[in-house]
Amino acid sequence: MSAAMTDKDPIPSRSVLQALPQPIIVLDVGRKIQFVNYASGLGLTIALARHATLQNRDSDALFGWSVVATVVSSVVVGSLYLALVDTSATRLVNGSFGSWALFCLFTAGTSVMLLADVRLMAARRWGWLVGRIAVASLVRLPLVLWDPGLDPATWLYVLMLAPLALVGVLSLVFLGRMGGGRITLHRPRSVGPFARYAGVNWVATLASQAPQFVLPLVVAQSVRPSVNASFFLAWTVTSMVFLLPAAIAQVLLVEGGKDAQVTEVAGVPGSEREREALVFSLGLAVLAWLGSLVVGPAIAAVFGSDYNRLARLLPTLMLAGIPWALASIRLSEARIRKDQAATVAITLTLGLTILVPTIVFVPSGGTTAAATAFVVGNFAGALVASAMHERWRRSSRTPALVT
Repeated sequence: MSAAMTDKDPIPSRSVLQALPQPIIVLDVGRKIQFVNYASGLGLTIALARHATLQNRDSDALFGWSVVATVVSSVVVGSLYLALVDTSATRLVNGSFGSWALFCLFTAGTSVMLLADVRLMAARRWGWLVGRIAVASLVRLPLVLWDPGLDPATWLYVLMLAPLALVGVLSLVFLGRMGGGRITLHRPRSVGPFARYAGVNWVATLASQAPQFVLPLVVAQSVRPSVNASFFLAWTVTSMVFLLPAAIAQVLLVEGGKDAQVTEVAGVPGSEREREALVFSLGLAVLAWLGSLVVGPAIAAVFGSDYNRLARLLPTLMLAGIPWALASIRLSEARIRKDQAATVAITLTLGLTILVPTIVFVPSGGTTAAATAFVVGNFAGALVASAMHERWRRSSRTPALVT
């Protein structure tokens, strides 16, 4: 057996970790749906943010066909995933035709919600965006205590994902009233460049997001359940914090794409908006890391020694948020200026420098090796992102030779 599997850490006897197996399975289903969202999204959320942010006929048509493609792709990819993968998570949602259809429906609904969010961002309907996040989150709280007669794990799965899918459907129905534009199926004029841009960014997104799903899977197969429970909690908190820089980068992409569509200029070196986004994102990441230095030990002090591993892992994982904040902003800048080489270089670096050490070292090194691979990979991605940005900055300031 590997050293990670034979670790002498005590198995919690009475703690929250003991009650985690079912919630972990359910949260794993949610993560798998998120992966299917990325796989079936075809890069369309990024393409819409860059090419379809204006309130005009062409943007409405690109949005409409993106919805159709996303729904079809969600059903196909979701079905293939359930047919080819056999885990405790897939068995929870693959017991019958109805559960299979529900999984595909949840996947399609959440994918559509992400597309609608781009249109609302472009229209600066922040109230509607915040409102849908609040409603989708708060509606779950009172329902947690309700017993509908379902298996608890199944009910938690439905409760976690149904609100998001429902919001996605309602966003389509009321998009016009919310000021986010219309959905039409006219033939867009710019479908060729849009499709090529989406394709490159689809591959790039899969490359950069693969570690989010592969790394915890390798950890789960390499360590004992009690150790994995600690890692899973720390990983879940870190993943939620990582959404903040990603959201800032998405807003930057939408705003930059809108400006580029209007002015035909894909950004200016060192523009004020980009600097503000970078400072804000880095500031939040540093604050989150500093907070983890306090929160981790506090959890162990309050709940006991069972949480010592969580207290050690959380600050290490959160440290990766600092380079991720930089890389995500630089990645959005590259996408605004349609720098496909920089986009691929940044995302492939992120993916490979996390995945390769994970596969090689985690089976013997356990959670420590996983956290180290995650931090090192994010710093490598930030380094490449900074280098690509500097390359572009210098080339854009080099005057053309007059012949």
